Amino acid sequence: MNREILFFSAPWCGPCSQIKMTLSESIREEINLKIIDISEDMESATKHQIMNVPTFVVLENGTEVSRKIGATTIDYLRKM
Repeated sequence: MNREILFFSAPWCGPCSQIKMTLSESIREEINLKIIDISEDMESATKHQIMNVPTFVVLENGTEVSRKIGATTIDYLRKM
């Protein structure tokens, strides 16, 4: 199974910036997290119907299986 978490954020989003500071490269690799800046990649934001940031979208084999809107913890992301 191919599992990926997309983290939609924006540079003007305070909670997004705080979350990014806690996400080391090793944590991003461990949970297979990809950070997407909606101001640079509006196409992905539109495709996934992102209305708020931060938003976390969990994909399994390319299909959305879960979504979390708002700030969260690394432990929560590991369990998603």
